[in-house]
Amino acid sequence: MANRKKKILFMAGVIVLVIFTGMLALWLNIQSLTPRIETAVSTALGMDVRIEGKVAIAPLPGLGLSLNDVNVRNKGAAIARIEKIRVGLKLTPLARFDVQVFRIGLIKPVFSIVRANSGRFNFETPERSSWAKLFAVEKFSIARGKVVYVDERSKRKIEVDDFDLTLSNLISRGTRSVAPLKEISFTATAGCKMLKIDDLALKNLVMKAAAEKGKLDIDPLRLDIFGGTGSGSIQMDATGSHPHFRLLYALNQIRIENLLDLFSPGKAPRKSIEGVIDMSADLTAMGKSANEMKRSLAGKLALNGEHLVLNDIDIDAFIVQYERSQNFNLMDLGAFFLAGPFGPLLTKSYDFAGVYDAAQGGKGVVRKLVSVWKVEKGIAEALDVALASESQRIAMQGDLDLIDEQFVDVVVAALDKRGCAVYSENVHGPFATPRIERENIIKSMAGPVLNPMQDVWQFIQGQECTVFYSGSVAHPER
Repeated sequence: MANRKKKILFMAGVIVLVIFTGMLALWLNIQSLTPRIETAVSTALGMDVRIEGKVAIAPLPGLGLSLNDVNVRNKGAAIARIEKIRVGLKLTPLARFDVQVFRIGLIKPVFSIVRANSGRFNFETPERSSWAKLFAVEKFSIARGKVVYVDERSKRKIEVDDFDLTLSNLISRGTRSVAPLKEISFTATAGCKMLKIDDLALKNLVMKAAAEKGKLDIDPLRLDIFGGTGSGSIQMDATGSHPHFRLLYALNQIRIENLLDLFSPGKAPRKSIEGVIDMSADLTAMGKSANEMKRSLAGKLALNGEHLVLNDIDIDAFIVQYERSQNFNLMDLGAFFLAGPFGPLLTKSYDFAGVYDAAQGGKGVVRKLVSVWKVEKGIAEALDVALASESQRIAMQGDLDLIDEQFVDVVVAALDKRGCAVYSENVHGPFATPRIERENIIKSMAGPVLNPMQDVWQFIQGQECTVFYSGSVAHPER
């Protein structure tokens, strides 16, 4: 027992001596070690690092340094300016005046990332990619950072403000695979106050991630958007020749007016539609490019809302005036409401002038809106797509070709109480310039003797018809 205690005391003494030696070496030679520190940090980050400010001993767990006012460049291009870098050093090599980094923490970094017209990023190098060099350290963190990303080819801009990141359990297998995710494993937590993608603002983003043997799991992923909240997960499997993706996500209580403002700016009077909606997605895709992923897209999307206020649109008046109107089609409402999660895609080049001219300042209410779609190989099929106003009901059937952005056998219909079509329109062609063919069911049965939609139920209740819609949206009770 006594010998064991002596061994423990001896080992403790050696450790203290090593720490003391390392600290003394730093204290006496800290400025002379600056070039070595720059080289070590440059190797760890895979960039050219220059320390413009002071170097001091930092109160880290273990022994560390604080590097102030640091510039990071790649081939002369500015990549980052960092207020402070905290570096954890390995003690045993330090006793031999060998600087080896095992932990890096960046405080208030500002990153400038550019993707040139050639497709190359300003941080890329012809040697091992910077991500691989980064994994020479065991832990990497960022506090209160900022990122500005610009794609010169697409003119897109992404800004991340006030973000934190912690990467732990970092392991690099040291290979040079073209699929980086296969070479590394890690766990991560991240969050930011603001993520802005062009004009889309995401707030209070929080996420956890884990990567292992070519698989990446982000769960949960939470954020605030359009006045509501979003939560869900993303999985990626890169073990095969083509990466597989799955998105499970729900957006709750988002403001429809904010959604419309973003995807159709200036086309609709502000707050012409007000209310909250919910959206959900369960989608899978595979491929190495956006086009491949679009062609393999599959899953289910849904949107639903209740008591949406229409400040400039009276759906009931529209239906009554439908036959006399030359400026308004049922498909106008289809693009506006029924397409649900695909609404932004349909309305990005859509002209709402006809809708608002016909409205003439009317007001209305959408009592219930449901838009449920099944997606397979990039084709979206309407499963349950309908809305109910104060006295009318409108539904949609058919497919949306998301690959070529075209309507495929789409029919939009105004319904009677049984779900039979009273008016209908067949829609074909591109989303931006569809071809619309009207069909008046009442007129074909009764000629011009009836006013549009006047006592329709009484007239056709005894007539045979094919039910157009039998989904979850009930006919409004008058």
